[in-house]
Amino acid sequence: TVETPNGDGTTDGDPTNDPTVTPIAQNAGMVVTKVVTTGGSAVGDVLSYDIIVTNTGNVTLTDIEIDDPNADAGSIVGSPIAVLAPGASATVTAEQTITQADVDAGYIENSAIATGDSPSGTDDVVDVSDAGDETVETPNGDGTTDGDPTNDPTVITIDELAGMEIVKTANYVDNGDGIDNAGDSVVYTIEVTNTGNVTLNNLILDDVLLNFDGQTLTLDGAGVEYISGTLGSSEGTVQVGEVVTYTATYTIQQDDVNSGGISNSVFGEAATLQGTVITDTSDDGDDEDGNTEDDPTETIFVLNPSISLLKSFLPLEDDNGDGIAGGLDDIIRFVFTVQNTGNTTLFNVNIIDPLPGVTVTGGPIAELDPGEVDDFTITATYQITQDDIDLGIVINLASVSSVDPDGEFVTDFSDDPNNPEDADIDGDGDPDDRTVTEVNSIVDIEVIKTVDITEPVVGDEVVFTIEVANVGNVNLVNVLIDEELPSGYAFVSATTTSGDYSELNGEWLIPEMGVGQVHILQITAEVLGIGNYVNVAFLSSIEDKTDDNPDNDSSEAVVEPICLTVYNEFSPNGDGINETFVIDCIERFPNNRLEVYNRWGNLVFAADSYKNDWGGTSNGRAVVSGSQDLPVGTYYYILDLRDGTEPRNGWLYINR
Repeated sequence: TVETPNGDGTTDGDPTNDPTVTPIAQNAGMVVTKVVTTGGSAVGDVLSYDIIVTNTGNVTLTDIEIDDPNADAGSIVGSPIAVLAPGASATVTAEQTITQADVDAGYIENSAIATGDSPSGTDDVVDVSDAGDETVETPNGDGTTDGDPTNDPTVITIDELAGMEIVKTANYVDNGDGIDNAGDSVVYTIEVTNTGNVTLNNLILDDVLLNFDGQTLTLDGAGVEYISGTLGSSEGTVQVGEVVTYTATYTIQQDDVNSGGISNSVFGEAATLQGTVITDTSDDGDDEDGNTEDDPTETIFVLNPSISLLKSFLPLEDDNGDGIAGGLDDIIRFVFTVQNTGNTTLFNVNIIDPLPGVTVTGGPIAELDPGEVDDFTITATYQITQDDIDLGIVINLASVSSVDPDGEFVTDFSDDPNNPEDADIDGDGDPDDRTVTEVNSIVDIEVIKTVDITEPVVGDEVVFTIEVANVGNVNLVNVLIDEELPSGYAFVSATTTSGDYSELNGEWLIPEMGVGQVHILQITAEVLGIGNYVNVAFLSSIEDKTDDNPDNDSSEAVVEPICLTVYNEFSPNGDGINETFVIDCIERFPNNRLEVYNRWGNLVFAADSYKNDWGGTSNGRAVVSGSQDLPVGTYYYILDLRDGTEPRNGWLYINR
């Protein structure tokens, strides 16, 4: 029944003469082992593999092809294997360059496939490489294995070294006024560098911004914004060695300046492909500050607390109704203008005014921000005294005190913007001129001069009365009055209610004259027969003062002397010379009466309306006959002018 096979699937068709055939079972098989001969763990390292193919069957295998999907192109050497006898082994080599994806994964899983032909040619002989460790089973990824220690891939583990460094730097941007203050801004640059060997994903940055008082601050706008990566990564991904840049801006507030600065740190978090989460806190990039890592980025403000005080006054008013604005007992109303000229808020702003008698109202000002001006909270009033009137001005220098955020006192002396002196008392570069208020001081001396007899007889005494009155509102010292007698008088005596009068130079010095005081000088003088009779008294000077009203500074008294000179010796002897008793100007007094008495008191001559015509004869009670000449001798006369003045009397001598 058996026909000899022809080898092509047919038989010879003859069931006779067939050889005796003993069938031999064919068992084609092979085992492939893949081992690493040269290792590596960094991107770009080249792994070398030996792929060992062993014929485990009983037939020769031919044309064995090695397929290694992980091998670098052209790196497989020794494939195909032309013939592999049973029990024989052949080695094929291959190379693989490590990629970033391999490192990110943390391992390289590599299997080679060998495909060969058996003698029967019916089926390919195929085997997947094993790692050569029969105790290792292929993991299923869920913590279990496949239960088969064969055909396990060759696995090269790469250690994951994940790392990143965050550096945050600050650029201070002034608002144009040249000082550190609110309104300036800080532009932050945040650079995240992948310092490890694996790609970082899902990068999240949390920015923590505080001022030096611990107050949490909020960045401007959207906060931290992505700019770019040096390797072109999209936001959230950082390749190995790549630097990605973010930016943020913050506008400085007054509380920040008061605190002295702001501190900023960024907390970064990212994950690797293997699920490892890494973090880093930003550094300021300055390793010379004694802290080489993770120190916050600080912006320190240059604090310049400063305050300015101006002191002025409102127009003076007539508060007491005496018609003089800014006079005695009127009120000076002071205005204080306080300005914060620094860059920090000032607290408990108060004004100290040392002027005795001043009343300061209002205040303290709780807070005063930089640039803020307060000209209404604190005021002061002052009632004008007589000392102020005497001086003519009220001089005052106030001061302001405040406290800066550090608890330090900030002060300034007041300045009067209307005072051009520009004195800098406290040396802060700002003027501290005193506030000078000119009060309404009226210096006015009134001089009134009178004489008791305006028409004295030559030789009579007259009394000049000089009244000097302080009719202003200023107490005065050393008031000098010029009262020099003219040539028509001879000084007799003087009395004063104050001070001294010098007849030598005609000066009357009054040491003090209070407001409203009147002092009197009385001068007794003899009226001379010739000379100037116009007597003028005038204000010469006042110590440290000038009289505001010169119209009443002088006064004069004039007399018109009566020329009643009595020529008390005559000689009625008929020679035509000095024949009668002559009284000068007697004709001016037509109502006069002259009486002449001898030494015994007997009336020897009397006449009404005497006309200088008596020649020494008697017409009185007689010791001689009525028409007899009186003898040589001394007689006594009484002349009554009958004008209300006292009768005049004296001695006369008759010489024959």
